Amino acid sequence: MSFASRSGAHEEERHLPVPETGPVSTGYAPIIEAAHAREPAADCALCPRLVAHREADCTPDSAGRDGPVPSVGSRNAPLLIVSLAPGRQAARDAFRPFADEHAASLLYEALHTAGLAETPAPPAVHDFPEQTLYRIVCTTRCRSPENLPQPSEIVACNQFLKSELQTMPNLRVVLALGVLAHNATVAACGIPFSRTGFHPGEITSLPDGLRIADSHHLSRHNIESGIVTRKTFRHLVSKISEEIR
Repeated sequence: MSFASRSGAHEEERHLPVPETGPVSTGYAPIIEAAHAREPAADCALCPRLVAHREADCTPDSAGRDGPVPSVGSRNAPLLIVSLAPGRQAARDAFRPFADEHAASLLYEALHTAGLAETPAPPAVHDFPEQTLYRIVCTTRCRSPENLPQPSEIVACNQFLKSELQTMPNLRVVLALGVLAHNATVAACGIPFSRTGFHPGEITSLPDGLRIADSHHLSRHNIESGIVTRKTFRHLVSKISEEIR
């Protein structure tokens, strides 16, 4: 079962199996099970379709920026922002999650307005602050054909999202951008989908105590069609700021 948006967002419904793991946490922050987070290898081969796409799409100018896109932001942050797969050209140019110009503009503007980011513009990956109040990670780390990862690829990459959750000792809230990001977070916590739902614009508690704030993805389509507006997204981020500051 996958959760569809209440307001009819144009996000494709997918079935995302829950990995056979126990709950990550019994309190507000996940239990730290490892001293260091697990990261995919630069030549990660977990997903054959994505490997083939990476090799076919590789150019001399993109050397070193075709592999899994790393997370950015402090592991000591109280907020983890979970997005979908990295976009093709944006991820290659900036090599960071959430590099699409329109989406990044809305995200960082909202973070800055709420006092969670120093500037309303995204920092360059080589100049990203070491200490931030947020961390950003993609549900799947590698670029996908047509920016649409398959359910098996989301499951394969879920171990890295779980590791992110387990190695953020001050984590209070997860901001899930899209139903797939919500489902991946729930799966990474080892929680059955029947125990929680996708509630855009709301902050709810997962059974393990972790708070999750849901929003439709900040895609160009969702922004231009009004499914996500600057006002509603700013309001959600403002509520997050009140909880973690």
